[in-house]
Amino acid sequence: MNGIFGKDFSEIFCPFTSNKIFYVHFFLPRKMTRKNPIRDKNGMVGLEAAIVLIAFVIVAAAFSFMVVNMGLYATQRGRDVIKQGIQEAGCPLTVDGSILVKAGNRSGRAKAFIIPLKTMGTKWVSMGRNGTVISLRIGTKAWANIYHGIAVFNGTEPKEQIDPTDLKYDNIIANLTKGSPDEPASWWGQLYSNETGTYVTGAVLVIENSNGDEALHHYEKGFLLIILDYDSEASVRNEVSVEIRPEKSAPLTIEFTIPEALPEGSYVTAG
Repeated sequence: MNGIFGKDFSEIFCPFTSNKIFYVHFFLPRKMTRKNPIRDKNGMVGLEAAIVLIAFVIVAAAFSFMVVNMGLYATQRGRDVIKQGIQEAGCPLTVDGSILVKAGNRSGRAKAFIIPLKTMGTKWVSMGRNGTVISLRIGTKAWANIYHGIAVFNGTEPKEQIDPTDLKYDNIIANLTKGSPDEPASWWGQLYSNETGTYVTGAVLVIENSNGDEALHHYEKGFLLIILDYDSEASVRNEVSVEIRPEKSAPLTIEFTIPEALPEGSYVTAG
């Protein structure tokens, strides 16, 4: 019989007649054959190849992630550099209105300038004292940096910014320049100097509807007040040049001439 059992069998005889009675077949299992070692080796080689392939796939995925990540980083850095270059190439400030000249107590002498400013092409411009430089030139005189920061009321702790709404320029100028050695330092004006006993030449920024920070936002309007000390007051027909350099931006240069008619204590539009 074919199958998993062999053909082995035995004949049974009667002990008295010696006749064959029947056959009894004994089917024995076939001898188990040994597996082919070559096939076993091929199976192991296939498994090892699969493991190596998986390892290569994992390494390739990690490398691809690194390349993509570096590409995204390079793109971001390139965009930041371009943005910074554009920002530094153009000034985010512009003059927003007429420049006023404030006459002093002497006829024909200018004591202060008021320059209206607003932002252009940006949401806000940092105007803190440490990051902003304002240079001034009047005739043959020049100052490297006269900026004293955002204008604040004297005598307020913490310092409260000046909101020009409903205020006269005379009141703002008086608040910035007042002071006396007999008064506490907290009551001195922002431009007052205890060393000289009077106010000094300086510039401050007054922000209308300010949110309290040291920046000029697109929804705010600034007024740059440049106040000259008594000995530095400008004369009529003097050429004035003001350079405003915000932090990380191109400067805004403003040039005008002191009008010929400048009555005492008056405000005149600059030419």
